[in-house]
Amino acid sequence: MKDLKVITIIGTRPEIIKMSPLIPLFDNEFNHILIHTGQHYSANMDKIFFEELDLRQPDYTFDCGGMSSVEQVAKIMIRLDEILQKQKINAIIVHGDTNTTLAGALTGAKYKAEGLKVIHIEAGCRSHNLLQAEEINRLVVDRVSDFMFVPTIDDAKNLINEGYSEDRFEVTGNTVVDSCVRTAESTDPGPILLEYGLKSRDYALLTMHRQETVDSFDNLRSMINTIDKISETIKIVFPIHPRTLKMMNEFDIKFESKNLEVIEPIGYLKMINLLKESAFCLTDSGGLQEEAATLRVPTIVLRNETEYLHYVREGILYLSGISSENIIEISTKLVNIKNNSRVINVNGNGSTLKILNKLKSLIL
Repeated sequence: MKDLKVITIIGTRPEIIKMSPLIPLFDNEFNHILIHTGQHYSANMDKIFFEELDLRQPDYTFDCGGMSSVEQVAKIMIRLDEILQKQKINAIIVHGDTNTTLAGALTGAKYKAEGLKVIHIEAGCRSHNLLQAEEINRLVVDRVSDFMFVPTIDDAKNLINEGYSEDRFEVTGNTVVDSCVRTAESTDPGPILLEYGLKSRDYALLTMHRQETVDSFDNLRSMINTIDKISETIKIVFPIHPRTLKMMNEFDIKFESKNLEVIEPIGYLKMINLLKESAFCLTDSGGLQEEAATLRVPTIVLRNETEYLHYVREGILYLSGISSENIIEISTKLVNIKNNSRVINVNGNGSTLKILNKLKSLIL
Protein backbone atom coordinates (compact mmCIF):
# COMPACT_ATOMS: atom_id res chain seq x y z
CA MET A 1 0.00 0.00 0.00
CA LYS A 2 3.03 2.27 -0.32
CA ASP A 3 1.42 3.81 -3.39
CA LEU A 4 -1.20 5.37 -1.09
CA LYS A 5 -0.18 8.76 0.35
CA VAL A 6 -1.46 9.56 3.82
CA ILE A 7 -0.84 12.70 5.89
CA THR A 8 -0.99 12.71 9.68
CA ILE A 9 -1.04 16.20 11.16
CA ILE A 10 -0.42 16.81 14.87
CA GLY A 11 0.49 19.88 16.88
CA THR A 12 0.22 19.33 20.63
CA ARG A 13 1.74 16.96 23.16
CA PRO A 14 -1.51 15.05 23.75
CA GLU A 15 -1.72 14.47 19.99
CA ILE A 16 1.87 13.23 19.91
CA ILE A 17 1.11 10.83 22.76
CA LYS A 18 -2.18 9.54 21.40
CA MET A 19 -0.91 9.10 17.86
CA SER A 20 2.40 7.53 18.92
CA PRO A 21 1.14 3.92 18.63
CA LEU A 22 -0.19 4.60 15.12
CA ILE A 23 2.59 6.62 13.50
CA PRO A 24 5.06 3.69 13.10
CA LEU A 25 2.26 1.50 11.71
CA PHE A 26 1.30 4.17 9.18
CA ASP A 27 4.98 4.41 8.19
CA ASN A 28 5.01 0.68 7.48
CA GLU A 29 1.73 0.55 5.57
CA PHE A 30 1.57 3.79 3.57
CA ASN A 31 3.60 6.48 1.93
CA HIS A 32 3.20 8.40 5.15
CA ILE A 33 3.82 12.12 5.57
CA LEU A 34 4.02 13.35 9.20
CA ILE A 35 3.39 17.03 9.88
CA HIS A 36 3.97 18.74 13.24
CA THR A 37 2.51 22.24 13.45
CA GLY A 38 4.32 23.17 16.68
CA GLN A 39 1.08 24.50 18.17
CA HIS A 40 2.35 24.27 21.76
CA TYR A 41 4.60 26.80 23.41
CA SER A 42 7.87 24.87 23.73
CA ALA A 43 9.42 23.12 20.74
CA ASN A 44 12.08 21.65 23.03
CA MET A 45 9.44 19.93 25.16
CA ASP A 46 7.85 18.47 22.03
CA LYS A 47 11.24 17.05 21.02
CA ILE A 48 11.43 15.22 24.35
CA PHE A 49 8.05 13.62 23.66
CA PHE A 50 9.16 12.44 20.21
CA GLU A 51 12.33 10.96 21.71
CA GLU A 52 10.65 9.26 24.68
CA LEU A 53 7.96 7.73 22.49
CA ASP A 54 10.57 6.57 19.97
CA LEU A 55 9.01 8.47 17.07
CA ARG A 56 10.75 9.60 13.91
CA GLN A 57 11.08 13.29 13.15
CA PRO A 58 8.25 14.97 11.19
CA ASP A 59 8.57 15.51 7.46
CA TYR A 60 7.31 19.08 7.89
CA THR A 61 7.31 21.42 10.89
CA PHE A 62 5.20 24.59 10.75
CA ASP A 63 6.35 26.38 13.94
CA CYS A 64 2.98 27.90 14.90
CA GLY A 65 3.57 28.24 18.65
CA GLY A 66 2.73 31.47 20.46
CA MET A 67 0.14 32.67 17.91
CA SER A 68 -3.51 33.43 18.52
CA SER A 69 -5.98 30.65 17.68
CA VAL A 70 -7.07 32.38 14.47
CA GLU A 71 -3.47 32.98 13.38
CA GLN A 72 -2.60 29.35 14.07
CA VAL A 73 -5.51 27.99 12.05
CA ALA A 74 -4.79 30.37 9.17
CA LYS A 75 -1.06 29.60 9.03
CA ILE A 76 -1.60 25.84 9.24
CA MET A 77 -4.20 25.95 6.46
CA ILE A 78 -1.92 27.97 4.19
CA ARG A 79 1.10 25.73 4.77
CA LEU A 80 -0.90 22.51 4.42
CA ASP A 81 -2.59 23.77 1.25
CA GLU A 82 0.86 24.31 -0.30
CA ILE A 83 1.65 20.64 0.31
CA LEU A 84 -1.70 19.39 -0.99
CA GLN A 85 -1.37 21.43 -4.19
CA LYS A 86 1.88 19.68 -5.09
CA GLN A 87 0.88 16.03 -4.69
CA LYS A 88 -2.14 13.76 -4.64
CA ILE A 89 -3.01 12.69 -1.10
CA ASN A 90 -5.42 9.83 -0.42
CA ALA A 91 -6.22 10.71 3.19
CA ILE A 92 -5.46 13.27 5.86
CA ILE A 93 -5.70 12.07 9.45
CA VAL A 94 -6.48 14.50 12.25
CA HIS A 95 -6.85 13.83 15.96
CA GLY A 96 -8.97 15.30 18.73
CA ASP A 97 -10.07 18.91 18.99
CA THR A 98 -7.14 21.32 18.65
CA ASN A 99 -6.51 24.24 16.29
CA THR A 100 -4.29 21.85 14.33
CA THR A 101 -7.18 19.39 14.04
CA LEU A 102 -9.57 22.06 12.79
CA ALA A 103 -7.10 23.49 10.26
CA GLY A 104 -6.16 20.04 8.95
CA ALA A 105 -9.75 18.93 8.50
CA LEU A 106 -10.93 22.15 6.83
CA THR A 107 -8.00 22.20 4.40
CA GLY A 108 -8.41 18.53 3.58
CA ALA A 109 -12.13 19.02 2.95
CA LYS A 110 -11.29 21.39 0.09
CA TYR A 111 -9.69 18.47 -1.76
CA LYS A 112 -12.51 15.93 -1.42
CA ALA A 113 -13.37 16.32 -5.11
CA GLU A 114 -9.87 15.03 -5.88
CA GLY A 115 -10.47 11.88 -3.85
CA LEU A 116 -8.93 12.92 -0.52
CA LYS A 117 -10.63 11.54 2.59
CA VAL A 118 -10.64 13.34 5.94
CA ILE A 119 -10.31 10.89 8.83
CA HIS A 120 -10.97 11.99 12.40
CA ILE A 121 -9.55 9.97 15.30
CA GLU A 122 -11.12 10.55 18.74
CA ALA A 123 -14.35 11.82 17.23
CA GLY A 124 -17.76 12.26 18.82
CA CYS A 125 -16.53 13.65 22.15
CA ARG A 126 -18.77 16.43 23.45
CA SER A 127 -18.75 18.79 26.42
CA HIS A 128 -21.98 20.46 25.19
CA ASN A 129 -20.47 23.86 25.98
CA LEU A 130 -20.40 26.02 22.86
CA LEU A 131 -18.34 28.66 24.67
CA GLN A 132 -15.46 26.19 24.72
CA ALA A 133 -13.22 26.56 21.65
CA GLU A 134 -12.52 22.83 21.54
CA GLU A 135 -16.24 22.06 21.35
CA ILE A 136 -16.59 24.20 18.21
CA ASN A 137 -13.56 22.42 16.74
CA ARG A 138 -15.08 18.97 17.46
CA LEU A 139 -18.40 19.84 15.87
CA VAL A 140 -16.85 21.29 12.72
CA VAL A 141 -14.24 18.53 12.27
CA ASP A 142 -16.81 15.76 12.65
CA ARG A 143 -19.08 17.48 10.14
CA VAL A 144 -16.44 17.62 7.38
CA SER A 145 -14.91 14.19 8.10
CA ASP A 146 -15.50 11.26 5.77
CA PHE A 147 -15.00 8.74 8.56
CA MET A 148 -14.69 8.96 12.34
CA PHE A 149 -13.00 6.70 14.88
CA VAL A 150 -14.92 6.99 18.13
CA PRO A 151 -13.51 6.14 21.60
CA THR A 152 -16.67 5.08 23.47
CA ILE A 153 -20.34 4.17 23.11
CA ASP A 154 -21.24 7.52 24.71
CA ASP A 155 -19.37 9.31 21.92
CA ALA A 156 -21.16 7.20 19.32
CA LYS A 157 -24.51 8.19 20.86
CA ASN A 158 -23.51 11.85 20.50
CA LEU A 159 -23.00 11.34 16.77
CA ILE A 160 -26.26 9.42 16.35
CA ASN A 161 -28.14 12.18 18.21
CA GLU A 162 -26.62 14.71 15.81
CA GLY A 163 -27.90 12.76 12.81
CA TYR A 164 -24.82 10.87 11.65
CA SER A 165 -25.44 7.47 10.10
CA GLU A 166 -23.66 4.55 11.71
CA ASP A 167 -21.66 3.81 8.55
CA ARG A 168 -19.79 7.10 9.12
CA PHE A 169 -18.03 5.96 12.29
CA GLU A 170 -16.72 3.01 14.28
CA VAL A 171 -16.20 2.61 18.04
CA THR A 172 -12.57 1.53 18.51
CA GLY A 173 -11.54 2.60 22.00
CA ASN A 174 -8.84 5.18 22.55
CA THR A 175 -5.18 5.04 21.52
CA VAL A 176 -4.23 6.84 24.75
CA VAL A 177 -4.93 3.55 26.55
CA ASP A 178 -2.41 1.69 24.39
CA SER A 179 0.25 4.35 24.96
CA CYS A 180 -0.45 4.82 28.68
CA VAL A 181 -0.59 1.12 29.58
CA ARG A 182 2.61 0.37 27.67
CA THR A 183 4.45 3.20 29.44
CA ALA A 184 3.08 2.44 32.91
CA GLU A 185 3.96 -1.24 32.69
CA SER A 186 7.42 -0.82 31.17
CA THR A 187 8.94 2.00 33.24
CA ASP A 188 10.08 2.26 36.86
CA PRO A 189 8.64 5.16 38.90
CA GLY A 190 11.48 4.93 41.43
CA PRO A 191 13.84 7.47 39.79
CA ILE A 192 11.22 10.23 39.47
CA LEU A 193 10.09 9.77 43.08
CA LEU A 194 13.71 9.91 44.23
CA GLU A 195 14.42 12.98 42.10
CA TYR A 196 11.71 15.01 43.83
CA GLY A 197 11.90 13.36 47.25
CA LEU A 198 8.43 11.82 47.02
CA LYS A 199 6.77 8.73 48.45
CA SER A 200 4.12 6.70 46.66
CA ARG A 201 0.54 7.84 47.46
CA ASP A 202 1.91 10.65 49.64
CA TYR A 203 1.35 13.54 47.24
CA ALA A 204 -1.19 14.93 44.80
CA LEU A 205 -0.33 15.81 41.19
CA LEU A 206 -1.59 19.12 39.78
CA THR A 207 -1.74 20.33 36.18
CA MET A 208 -3.48 23.55 35.17
CA HIS A 209 -3.25 25.47 31.91
CA ARG A 210 -6.62 26.08 30.25
CA GLN A 211 -7.56 29.58 29.10
CA GLU A 212 -10.70 29.74 31.23
CA THR A 213 -8.68 28.76 34.31
CA VAL A 214 -5.53 30.83 34.06
CA ASP A 215 -6.29 33.83 31.81
CA SER A 216 -8.76 35.35 34.29
CA PHE A 217 -7.24 37.11 37.30
CA ASP A 218 -10.13 36.16 39.58
CA ASN A 219 -10.20 32.52 38.50
CA LEU A 220 -6.44 32.07 38.72
CA ARG A 221 -6.16 33.79 42.12
CA SER A 222 -9.01 31.65 43.47
CA MET A 223 -7.39 28.49 42.12
CA ILE A 224 -3.97 29.33 43.61
CA ASN A 225 -5.56 30.07 47.00
CA THR A 226 -7.46 26.77 46.80
CA ILE A 227 -4.31 24.79 46.01
CA ASP A 228 -2.52 26.49 48.92
CA LYS A 229 -5.33 25.37 51.19
CA ILE A 230 -5.27 21.76 49.95
CA SER A 231 -1.50 21.58 50.42
CA GLU A 232 -2.06 21.95 54.16
CA THR A 233 -3.21 18.32 54.15
CA ILE A 234 -1.08 16.75 51.40
CA LYS A 235 2.02 17.67 49.42
CA ILE A 236 1.26 18.90 45.90
CA VAL A 237 3.57 18.51 42.89
CA PHE A 238 2.90 20.96 40.06
CA PRO A 239 4.74 20.68 36.69
CA ILE A 240 3.90 24.23 35.68
CA HIS A 241 2.74 24.94 32.14
CA PRO A 242 4.42 27.93 30.39
CA ARG A 243 1.03 29.58 29.91
CA THR A 244 0.22 29.33 33.62
CA LEU A 245 3.63 30.66 34.62
CA LYS A 246 3.23 33.57 32.20
CA MET A 247 -0.18 34.54 33.62
CA MET A 248 0.93 34.16 37.25
CA ASN A 249 3.79 36.57 36.51
CA GLU A 250 1.52 39.01 34.67
CA PHE A 251 -1.04 39.01 37.49
CA ASP A 252 1.69 38.92 40.19
CA ILE A 253 0.04 35.90 41.85
CA LYS A 254 2.16 33.52 43.91
CA PHE A 255 1.75 30.33 45.89
CA GLU A 256 2.18 30.82 49.62
CA SER A 257 2.44 27.18 50.67
CA LYS A 258 5.76 25.51 51.47
CA ASN A 259 4.18 22.07 50.93
CA LEU A 260 3.93 22.61 47.20
CA GLU A 261 6.63 21.63 44.71
CA VAL A 262 6.50 23.70 41.51
CA ILE A 263 8.68 21.99 38.89
CA GLU A 264 9.59 22.56 35.27
CA PRO A 265 7.44 20.89 32.56
CA ILE A 266 8.33 17.20 32.30
CA GLY A 267 8.29 14.55 29.59
CA TYR A 268 5.68 11.87 29.06
CA LEU A 269 7.46 9.06 30.90
CA LYS A 270 7.96 11.14 34.04
CA MET A 271 4.39 12.43 33.91
CA ILE A 272 2.87 8.94 33.68
CA ASN A 273 4.98 7.72 36.57
CA LEU A 274 4.18 10.76 38.74
CA LEU A 275 0.52 10.24 37.96
CA LYS A 276 0.62 6.50 38.63
CA GLU A 277 2.17 6.92 42.09
CA SER A 278 0.11 9.95 43.21
CA ALA A 279 -2.64 9.76 45.82
CA PHE A 280 -4.88 11.68 43.45
CA CYS A 281 -4.71 14.23 40.64
CA LEU A 282 -6.13 17.70 40.06
CA THR A 283 -6.25 18.78 36.42
CA ASP A 284 -8.03 20.81 33.76
CA SER A 285 -6.37 18.74 31.00
CA GLY A 286 -8.44 16.47 28.77
CA GLY A 287 -5.62 14.04 28.05
CA LEU A 288 -4.59 13.61 31.67
CA GLN A 289 -8.18 12.75 32.60
CA GLU A 290 -8.02 9.76 30.24
CA GLU A 291 -4.61 8.66 31.47
CA ALA A 292 -5.71 8.96 35.10
CA ALA A 293 -8.82 6.91 34.39
CA THR A 294 -6.71 4.25 32.67
CA LEU A 295 -4.38 4.06 35.69
CA ARG A 296 -7.37 4.30 38.09
CA VAL A 297 -6.03 7.43 39.79
CA PRO A 298 -8.86 9.45 41.41
CA THR A 299 -8.92 12.82 39.66
CA ILE A 300 -10.56 16.16 40.36
CA VAL A 301 -11.48 17.83 37.06
CA LEU A 302 -11.01 21.59 37.48
CA ARG A 303 -13.64 22.40 34.86
CA ASN A 304 -17.38 22.93 34.65
CA GLU A 305 -17.79 20.06 32.18
CA THR A 306 -15.93 17.06 30.85
CA GLU A 307 -16.07 15.01 27.67
CA TYR A 308 -15.58 11.87 29.77
CA LEU A 309 -18.80 11.59 31.74
CA HIS A 310 -18.57 7.79 31.70
CA TYR A 311 -15.54 8.10 33.99
CA VAL A 312 -17.49 10.44 36.27
CA ARG A 313 -20.21 7.80 36.49
CA GLU A 314 -17.57 5.21 37.33
CA GLY A 315 -16.41 7.37 40.24
CA ILE A 316 -12.83 7.82 39.01
CA LEU A 317 -13.28 11.45 37.85
CA TYR A 318 -14.82 14.10 40.11
CA LEU A 319 -16.19 17.14 38.30
CA SER A 320 -15.61 20.09 40.64
CA GLY A 321 -15.84 23.16 38.46
CA ILE A 322 -13.62 25.99 39.70
CA SER A 323 -15.49 26.35 42.97
CA SER A 324 -12.97 26.47 45.82
CA GLU A 325 -15.48 24.87 48.19
CA ASN A 326 -16.10 21.91 45.85
CA ILE A 327 -12.41 21.32 45.14
CA ILE A 328 -11.45 21.37 48.82
CA GLU A 329 -14.36 19.10 49.78
CA ILE A 330 -13.42 16.47 47.17
CA SER A 331 -9.71 16.76 48.01
CA THR A 332 -10.42 16.15 51.69
CA LYS A 333 -12.31 12.99 50.75
CA LEU A 334 -9.49 11.75 48.51
CA VAL A 335 -6.78 12.46 51.08
CA ASN A 336 -8.56 10.05 53.41
CA ILE A 337 -8.54 7.21 50.85
CA LYS A 338 -5.09 7.81 49.38
CA ASN A 339 -3.84 4.27 50.02
CA ASN A 340 -6.46 2.62 47.83
CA SER A 341 -5.30 -0.30 45.66
CA ARG A 342 -5.51 0.03 41.88
CA VAL A 343 -5.64 -2.20 38.84
CA ILE A 344 -4.86 -0.61 35.47
CA ASN A 345 -7.96 -0.43 33.30
CA VAL A 346 -7.18 -1.77 29.84
CA ASN A 347 -10.70 -1.24 28.51
CA GLY A 348 -10.31 -0.07 24.93
CA ASN A 349 -6.77 -1.43 24.64
CA GLY A 350 -6.05 -2.62 21.10
CA SER A 351 -7.64 0.39 19.42
CA THR A 352 -4.45 0.93 17.41
CA LEU A 353 -4.89 -2.17 15.25
CA LYS A 354 -8.64 -1.61 14.89
CA ILE A 355 -7.98 1.86 13.50
CA LEU A 356 -5.21 0.69 11.17
CA ASN A 357 -7.24 -2.16 9.68
CA LYS A 358 -10.33 -0.01 9.12
CA LEU A 359 -8.26 2.80 7.62
CA LYS A 360 -6.72 0.42 5.08
CA SER A 361 -10.20 -0.64 3.94
CA LEU A 362 -11.34 2.99 3.67
CA ILE A 363 -8.63 4.24 1.35
CA LEU A 364 -7.96 1.19 -0.84
